[in-house]
Amino acid sequence: MNYLLAKVKRKTNLFRVLSTQQNIFNLPVLDDCLAYNPATLLDEEQWYTLADFSDSQYCTDFFKNDFDSVNHIQITNDDASKMSYLCSVQNSNYFFQVINSSLLIRRKWFALDELSIEADRPIVTINNDADAIYDKVNDVLYFKKLSTANSIFKGIDQLYREATNVETETFLQSDFLRMMNNFDSNAVKVPNRKRIALVMDTLNGYNDQQRTDIFTYMQGYIQVPFVNNAFEIETEEHLKHILYGIEQRFYTTQLGNERRIANSIITIA
Repeated sequence: MNYLLAKVKRKTNLFRVLSTQQNIFNLPVLDDCLAYNPATLLDEEQWYTLADFSDSQYCTDFFKNDFDSVNHIQITNDDASKMSYLCSVQNSNYFFQVINSSLLIRRKWFALDELSIEADRPIVTINNDADAIYDKVNDVLYFKKLSTANSIFKGIDQLYREATNVETETFLQSDFLRMMNNFDSNAVKVPNRKRIALVMDTLNGYNDQQRTDIFTYMQGYIQVPFVNNAFEIETEEHLKHILYGIEQRFYTTQLGNERRIANSIITIA
């Protein structure tokens, strides 16, 4: 038996919606998956993975305990209109779908097998593919968008967090950077703050020779003035190129010598 549960806004426990012999969500092929890395963009059929999910802070007792439908109260009509996401328990797999306004239909409609107008029975549409899947046997969480997963697993967006104000200011005060024309941390938007959080460990892992080598490499690609051993930052675009350079995203093709920026990175073992 498969069970469909729902999370209701401002309530803690999941409510029971229905049970069925049918699979509510399809189980996709999960062969081509990548361990989550914010520098890696997925192809259409790929999924991010978070292994050992039960050891993470995002794993609640709901996942750790054996599932028993009697522990979940039947949802009421009033609560059904306040659902934030669905959870389908199908054997050892937990499927999740975030409920947004486009999936909750309150307009008039008719079923093709009845051909009668319905006006007072809003419906929730269920996608074929879930937004996230937890494989309890292998203890792996699968998801495609971190922002969507965060709607279900609160705090998981910290896997790709923004640099704090202190971290941003500390980075901008690095000895290889010089702020120009009043550019400061207040001008740094969210995308670059996320990139700063991502590159800090990379930069701190470089020794003196590697720092020299990486700055030489960067000068060969980026159009940011390098004066007295420091890059002069005037704009967010300058800062973005610095951060891309630290990640070594610039490269030249072997055939044709075409200079490019890698929009996505996958480390090859």
